Amino acid sequence: MTRTVILWLVACCTATVAAAAAAPSPPVLRIERMNMGSGLQNARGTENAEPVGTLGVWHVPQYLPGFPTAATIWPRVIILQCASDLCSGYEITPEMGRGEYLFFVPEKK
Repeated sequence: MTRTVILWLVACCTATVAAAAAAPSPPVLRIERMNMGSGLQNARGTENAEPVGTLGVWHVPQYLPGFPTAATIWPRVIILQCASDLCSGYEITPEMGRGEYLFFVPEKK
């Protein structure tokens, strides 16, 4: 490689590392696991939630009895009470409507 190419590669790598270091990481939110709802089924404790892009909604694995499809149809967003980084869990109820995926928005107490 020529000296110009090597210098260009070093400059690109340095810029990439600097941009990655400056990018803010999303906050960590945890949600309580519920037997018929949020979190892994039959597990205790909490589940780490994942932000859904930059939409301001979050998602965790969940148990949705009666609707075992992989399709993202009829998504629903629910509001959960959160204290600091811990959100209350939820159980699936008929009032939530049919939804293969439930997303949540944290509401601070």
